Amino acid sequence: MNFLSTKTSKDIVKEGALDAVKIGAAETYFSAFGVFLGGTPLQVGALATLPPLIGSMFQSVGMRLSERIASRREAIVRAMKIQAMLVLPIGLIPYIFGRGWWAVSALIMIISLYHMTIGFIAPMWNSLIGDLIPPTSRGEFFGFRNKWMSIVTFAGVFGAGYLIHHCNASGMTEIGFAAVFLVAALSRYSSGVAFSRVPDAVLHVPDDSKFTFWQFIVRARHSNFVKFVFFISCMNFATALSGPYFAMYMLKELAFSYQEYMFVVAAVVLAQFSVMRAWGSLSDQFGNRQILKVCGFLVSLNPLLWLVSSNIWWVVFTQLYSGIFWAGFNLAAANFVFDAVTAPKRARCFAYQSIINGVLVFLGSTLGGYITTRLPQDAGQALAIFVEESPFLILFAISGLLRFMTMIFLLPTFAEVRRVQKIRSHQLLIRVTSLRPLWGATFGVLANRYSRRDTSPE
Repeated sequence: MNFLSTKTSKDIVKEGALDAVKIGAAETYFSAFGVFLGGTPLQVGALATLPPLIGSMFQSVGMRLSERIASRREAIVRAMKIQAMLVLPIGLIPYIFGRGWWAVSALIMIISLYHMTIGFIAPMWNSLIGDLIPPTSRGEFFGFRNKWMSIVTFAGVFGAGYLIHHCNASGMTEIGFAAVFLVAALSRYSSGVAFSRVPDAVLHVPDDSKFTFWQFIVRARHSNFVKFVFFISCMNFATALSGPYFAMYMLKELAFSYQEYMFVVAAVVLAQFSVMRAWGSLSDQFGNRQILKVCGFLVSLNPLLWLVSSNIWWVVFTQLYSGIFWAGFNLAAANFVFDAVTAPKRARCFAYQSIINGVLVFLGSTLGGYITTRLPQDAGQALAIFVEESPFLILFAISGLLRFMTMIFLLPTFAEVRRVQKIRSHQLLIRVTSLRPLWGATFGVLANRYSRRDTSPE
């Protein structure tokens, strides 16, 4: 049963927007907080990828519960509120453990518990929302919802960064971090309240729609969806090789202030909400695989741009570029799952995809941390033509190369699952950059236009 009333759409968007405050004010600064606590490259890498790995493993619990419990909505709401309670103690770590190995270890442990709740929520949330949103408007709706999430995330990133920067200047950095984690916890709790108003439905999963993780894996040679999962997971492996270490590179190697770090992070979010709805509309019209193709090749270039200059404004430009095309890539990847998987199998496929992705992301980050700790400071000398020598430069180059290899060898292995209009890559790129200006006061108009839509049950 697919339905999306005006009130339901508002509640889903409101839940996402309130969650985005937590993402901008808390999740964005987890790595920076780890660096502040004195984390080593391996610890910072573990902080970025070990908790998500644990969370992805926990998705199997959420998947099984979604198939058995009477109310997916109530289980999701409770998990959201528990997640809010886990954000609160993060800001107390420097007061209890000080700074150093024990402090970073405590941070990793709490964030691991935090990601367990994410893993619990994800398959049930995707299963329930997939039942509520009509297939013909998923791209547009998620583009709209993700755009507003990006707007609020930007506000969270900017506000938290401003507060942390000024607290740091006053010698009260711990207070700044504690304050933003408190705001994030309150916002996440409120998002749970908003989601409690979303319609609920009992999910019936027939026995022929149940399959084990191993059965999912062995279908890799024949299943279009499994091939897609390995493509996305390998792309994220290549990204994780360098991704967790950009924060350390900026704060330690480039000596950026928290304010400069804030501008860099905010640039990604700014770019995302500028183009998110455009990507959503293009997803509905031209399919998700074509967007994955265009955006995948362009984000493969992103880590190599860090070798051009370490000037703050070049870094901001690089992140604007990154945000535009990662927005399209991630939106298309999420929508592809909704298109490729039937409702009874949705929670199970989301969980299995998350497990594979989580393992490869963890391996990529671990390998990246191992490489940086083993290489001497002058290891990136050959790449340091325009920037200072750093072992992180090796990671950026390898990450870019592996992304290109993934696009070349794995993208051709799976096909689009919907009948869509054909469009060439350069035409798609022109459309997303000209469909709507990057700047313009269209947010209120879009909100009113979308909120008046009322889709009847199919």
